[in-house]
Amino acid sequence: MIKNKQGVDRRLFMKGVGATTLFGALGSTKAIAGGLGQTSSMSMSYDLNEEYNRVGFNNFKWDAINAQYAPFKVEIPMGVADMDFRTMPQITAALKERFDHENWGYESPPSDYLDNIIAWNKERYNQVVPKGTIQNCLGVLDGVASILRAFGKPGDKIIMQTPGYSSFFMVMDAEHMHTAQNEMKLVNGRYEIDFDDLEKHIADGARQLILCNPHNPTGNCWTADEMRKMGDICNKNDVLVIADEIHCDFVNNHTKYVPYASLGEEYAMNSITLKSTSKSFNLASFRTAYMFSDNTEYMKKVVDAGHLRFLMNITGTVAANAAYKDGAGYMDDMRSYIDGNSKYLEKTLAEKIPLMKYKVHEGTYLTWIDCNALIDLLGAKKKAADETAYNIENKVMVTDFFGVKSIKHVDTGDWLQTWFVEHAGVNINAGEHYGKGGAGFMRMNLGTTRKKLVKALENIEKAINEI
Repeated sequence: MIKNKQGVDRRLFMKGVGATTLFGALGSTKAIAGGLGQTSSMSMSYDLNEEYNRVGFNNFKWDAINAQYAPFKVEIPMGVADMDFRTMPQITAALKERFDHENWGYESPPSDYLDNIIAWNKERYNQVVPKGTIQNCLGVLDGVASILRAFGKPGDKIIMQTPGYSSFFMVMDAEHMHTAQNEMKLVNGRYEIDFDDLEKHIADGARQLILCNPHNPTGNCWTADEMRKMGDICNKNDVLVIADEIHCDFVNNHTKYVPYASLGEEYAMNSITLKSTSKSFNLASFRTAYMFSDNTEYMKKVVDAGHLRFLMNITGTVAANAAYKDGAGYMDDMRSYIDGNSKYLEKTLAEKIPLMKYKVHEGTYLTWIDCNALIDLLGAKKKAADETAYNIENKVMVTDFFGVKSIKHVDTGDWLQTWFVEHAGVNINAGEHYGKGGAGFMRMNLGTTRKKLVKALENIEKAINEI
């Protein structure tokens, strides 16, 4: 059962959050989080405006990006999709309690782990997660890879809506499969699925579709009607829907998240859903996620194809269990904070940085910003093309994450990303990395304090004014 023991103290905190949603506000957002029913010397309060120092612990977002761009300093990194807040105190307390037991032999997850997964999804989203089908994953991408292998073979075409999460391309490459990019249409500031193009990919032989709900990077929370239309096409043509719903807990105040499997039996029976606490509670380094389906035969097929994850890293399941058990109030507060960041970004860009265009998105803590006007002003397309030509002629190489060397090709977004670092000290991600439809856009992560967001935008405004 999910616990929320915050009572009056949480309401005091929400007064602070309400204040921070006023544009430019930087007031205190202090909350007293519920305890764990145990004696502990650590504080159970949290302050989402706390400037928590992450530097020096080998994290990708701060340490790796500064090493990459040295000697330039990335003052505000807003690329990698994790958050800058101190971990929810109940999670830290649960981990400390486990670390006090100084033996690390074979161990099962906490006895109420599955029950808390089920309770979280039922109480927040009225989604029924079949307990007997839940399978552990080493992150959502691990689960996606296992599903692709179980239901496909090398050479298969896998549909995904683009612009879409860049790591899906990496997973499909690793499985020797091909991406069928279902490029979306941008209509009045919101992305829509191109259903005619979707059916063309299916006619061309694609039999699996990765649905990102809420969508990374565009921020769409797909409506029930949109997903039913997509699901009807998939069901009619025997196309499996792989629903990545890792961002489901981050939904801005004007919209809602609809679980794909909640649409009805025919959709639940032809889909597998993947979720994790890694985004909601910033626990990515624990590599702990889960997947499930109403279709027991589908889950059996995934396991039979080699997905054996019963014995997970125990610290990951301890942390995730504490998050789901005690994190309802914290998650509500976090959502309000990110919603405030979104509104501040929209207002500031409109009033002070009109070359960058953004409309408050629906879900995730990631924003998708139209930078086409800035690209034109800087002549970035030509400069990126010239740099690429130089690199080819002079064999300038780059080494990727896996140590593979190749000629350094510079997309327009890559060039602009470097420009932001060198002139504003801010890192945001190039849109081209997200497939068709990504050119001209940049992805900015709002999972940070208001103070850092304000500083990032001040730096960007100053850099643009100096052009």
